[in-house]
Amino acid sequence: MPLLGYLSLWLALLVGLWGAITGFVGGAQGRADLQQSARHATFALFGALAIAVICLEVAIFRHDFSIQYVASRTSRNLPTFYLWSALYSGQEGSLLFWATVLSLFGVLTQVLTSRRHKMYLPYVAAVTCLVATFFVTVMIGAANPFQRMPFTPPDGQGMNPQLQNPGMVFHPPMLYLGYISITIPFAFATCWGVTCSE
Repeated sequence: MPLLGYLSLWLALLVGLWGAITGFVGGAQGRADLQQSARHATFALFGALAIAVICLEVAIFRHDFSIQYVASRTSRNLPTFYLWSALYSGQEGSLLFWATVLSLFGVLTQVLTSRRHKMYLPYVAAVTCLVATFFVTVMIGAANPFQRMPFTPPDGQGMNPQLQNPGMVFHPPMLYLGYISITIPFAFATCWGVTCSE
């Protein structure tokens, strides 16, 4: 599962770059094929990141302490309730959660936005893919949630006691949702400026 998760991050990086390029070029040149490709890239980006999240959650619930993130954030006696929140209890998992939520918002924007905003959607896809690609680049480089340990310890270090609070299970995701959702209006504002200058 860690290998699949790591490969999913690389796939997300490639798809995100493709979505950013095709979105900007397709929007600027009015090419329907590139615009459609950018739209599909947002769906593929979400799919790749969702697979990465599933892989990390499976590793957490299976107590796969060969993964550094799992070993440093969980332990065998950690209640199941907090195993869910272990996904975003550290920097690496938080970045993965942010990128996945952002890609989900990108998909919802492409699906739910009315036809009168259709001309903006390639640029929105491009900006969304670009921001998500930044998060993925950080994960692949400096904050890999699938980093392997040189040895497998019998148990993990456990979650920070301050995070073992029911409020902490719900508060960070709600905070992240608010932070990352700002990217969508930012994308519309950016593409509005681009289309007005043409």
